Amino acid sequence: MSDGGTPFYFQPSRQSPIAILLILARLIRSLIGQFWPLLLLLLLRKRSANSSQFWVWVGIAITVLSVVRSLVTYFRTHFYIQDDEFILEKGGFTRRRLSVPLDKIQTITFQQTFLHRLFNVVSVEMDTTGAKGSEISLTALDRDKATVLREYLLRWKKENVNATPADQEAATADIAPEVELLKLDLGALFLIGLSQNHLRSAGILFGLLASFAREIQPILGKSAYKYFEEEWGLSFNFFWTFALWIIVFFLIISVIATLALTIVRFYNLRFVQTGEGFRLEAGLFTRREQAAYLPKIQFLRWSSNPLQRLWGMYNLRFYQAAGHELRGKQTLQVPGCYPHQIATVQTAYFPASVQEQWQWHRPHRLYFRQRLFILGLLPLIGLILKTSLDFSWVWLAITLLWLPFTAWWQWKLLLRKEYGLSPDGLWVKSGYFTQSQILLLWANVQGLEVQQTFLEKRHQVADLTFYTASGEVEIESLPLPMVNSLRDYVLAKIEEPKFFEVAIT
Repeated sequence: MSDGGTPFYFQPSRQSPIAILLILARLIRSLIGQFWPLLLLLLLRKRSANSSQFWVWVGIAITVLSVVRSLVTYFRTHFYIQDDEFILEKGGFTRRRLSVPLDKIQTITFQQTFLHRLFNVVSVEMDTTGAKGSEISLTALDRDKATVLREYLLRWKKENVNATPADQEAATADIAPEVELLKLDLGALFLIGLSQNHLRSAGILFGLLASFAREIQPILGKSAYKYFEEEWGLSFNFFWTFALWIIVFFLIISVIATLALTIVRFYNLRFVQTGEGFRLEAGLFTRREQAAYLPKIQFLRWSSNPLQRLWGMYNLRFYQAAGHELRGKQTLQVPGCYPHQIATVQTAYFPASVQEQWQWHRPHRLYFRQRLFILGLLPLIGLILKTSLDFSWVWLAITLLWLPFTAWWQWKLLLRKEYGLSPDGLWVKSGYFTQSQILLLWANVQGLEVQQTFLEKRHQVADLTFYTASGEVEIESLPLPMVNSLRDYVLAKIEEPKFFEVAIT
């Protein structure tokens, strides 16, 4: 791993020799992906002996060229760290040198396909500030070397990027042992798969069927309903029964598909607390390993739907610092967490959140009225028009129930929405069917925005949005004096540490 005591990453180093095989496999997949129609045509057409021999030689030539290119790419690819920059020299017949300052590296992700696991190597992807994708990518690196490299980069950032003396002292201390917080077995994966939003998946499938029915209307010369009614003699009751069976069928298919995708994505999930933060490992075919470095975690969010609450499970998400293009990629999702695991993460991210005295506030009732107007009264006008022009008992029932149901739903949302304020952060609780909580440290806020609608101005209430490096968190319909005081306090907290003791009014 080093020559003469010098770590391997301080001198030009090559990837694992297994990279040759992986580069070749990737090149062949790319060729097949581009030329598969031609390959299919060649397989189906009748060929003479001379023609077959010609294509055999073409195949041999392409294989040889692919092997040569893989070898050249491997031997011409080097990486090393010099002058606080990560340098990657790569290329086949065209040479490219990429230099990235270490403080611009956002996250380091390991991935393992079946071939990677077979040879105990990993592909390493480093996402950088301002990049749309993984700017630095190593095809295959020995796992031990990759771990050492990641630890050095994380330690460097901790010691050099906005580090306080306490951070620097902690960086030189012994790294705390890893603690496994969660490991999902097949039973837990089954529960997680069942608790997903299957109605949405079934609705998408049903929408595709309805779209297909509209597409064939020009071919039939009439609507599908009229065609089957006139040509096949099918009754209205048959269509209702058929539609119900179709919905049930799509629900079953969506449940099976969701279960399969859950197993593929989260198979053998391990959620580990490390000395630097947290690490998530999961995946059936491609195993992905992501790290959440504590100083980079902007805010936490955990949520649960009715089924998940029945089983005591939560879906936890880490929102890490990243550019706009990478926000989704840098969000770590940990399904199947239990309250004690949420508490461990909460304590690590916001140590004082348990001891601090939180001031809890609910939105002004104007929040309920505005949402009732937008989601209740405006759609009701359309429902009344629809029922008047095309009367049916089904639409009449929907029209009569719409406003009472919307009012009940929005009132429950108002009662569930709470904002907790403390000297160090914000705690947001919201949702009725799907309940969620957000925890945000004031130190991670990069900007604020106060907003008011016309009605909010009349009632002297306002909304306040906190912008972080991983998205925004909003609190709505609070008294304007409180919003202004909170805005000034958070700005002072960010800009002048000496104002930490300013009270929230």
